[in-house]
Formats: sequence, structure tokens, C-alpha cells
Amino acid sequence: MTQGIARTLAAIFVVIAVGLLALGGVTRGFAAVTADGVRRVDLERAPRSLPALPMIDQAGKAWSLADYGGASPYTTFVTLVYTRCFTICRTSASGLAFLQQEIQSRGLEDRVRLLTLSFDPFNDTPAVLAEYAKGLGADGSLWRTATVAHETDLETMLSVFDIVVIPDGLAGYSHNAALFRIDERGKLIKAYDIDRPDLALADYLYNKAER
Repeated sequence: MTQGIARTLAAIFVVIAVGLLALGGVTRGFAAVTADGVRRVDLERAPRSLPALPMIDQAGKAWSLADYGGASPYTTFVTLVYTRCFTICRTSASGLAFLQQEIQSRGLEDRVRLLTLSFDPFNDTPAVLAEYAKGLGADGSLWRTATVAHETDLETMLSVFDIVVIPDGLAGYSHNAALFRIDERGKLIKAYDIDRPDLALADYLYNKAER
């Protein structure tokens, strides 16, 4: 009986140990407990280079996502949305509108830029993006709205930012969201809660002050 109990307890401990090891891997050493948290940790540990994805903006101008690389003098805050979204995308838009106001009031125009990327190239044409930007009061010299030039590149763009998009059956999408930061080297380095652009800006300014 005693040996049987001992074997049972040993088996339980093995299962617990294996589970903890697996959980530690999934949570990046217990540094995060959610998918968004894991993404945040991953970016801070290993910033990502931006691929040379052909993009098109609200003015119909063609450019590449990799243009944000190299010796760019700007830090860029990025959100991913679709223009027909009336839920979390509104929070994304409000966050960038807040940042635009802060950039202008703090005199950061020569240091910070904003970028909204649509993951709905089927509907978000340059003309639609232009109306969307106008409705947000976006200053075109600071804030660009764009989408992939080729629908076949959509999955690549989403994977760069770890955005998951699922049709909701109502002509819209369910998706996760974050406020991202691209540094002056063109590296995707951080992700913040979508509803805390103030913390994102404070983090950027603090890091600048440390240098």
C-alpha cells in the first residue's frame, strides 16, 4: 500500500513538473500569462525587422514596410485596424489621435510618427483610407494610413505583429490589438495595451531621457 501511494505521488509530481516546464516555456519563463503578454516579452527580448512588404497609403502612394528601417530619424507608433470596425478599432484610433495631439503640443514632430495599418485591403482602398483619416483629423505629415498593396501579403503583415483576424460572420472581424512601437532602426521593439497610449509615450520619452 505504502509503495503504491509513493508511486502515485511520484507520478503526480512528474506530471506537475512537466506541466510547469511547459507553462514556463509558453509564458516565457513565467514573464507573461496572456498571449498579448507573451508578445510583449518576445518583442522586448528579440526586436523584429520589418519585411519589404509593398504597401499603399491613403494618397495612393506605393511604399514598403521596410522603409521604416535603416537610418530613419523617427520612432513610429503603429496600430492595426479595419475601418468598418466600431469596437476596439475606435480605441486604437483614439489612442493615435491622443498621440498626434501630444506630438504637436510637445514639439516632437521631428522625432515621432504614427501609422495605422488596415488588415482589410478588400474594402479599405486608398479612397476609403483617406476618408477614414480625414474623419480622425489625421495630419498627413505625421500620421499615415495604409494597407498591403497585394492581398497575398496580408498574412505576412499580420504575422509580423502577431495579429489574429477571424471573420465574425457579420461582415466584420474579431481580432486582437495592441499599440506597437518601431524604433529609429526600423525594429519592431515594443507592444503596449491599446488603451494606454499615455504609457507608451511616457516609456518612449523615458528611454530617450536615459540616453
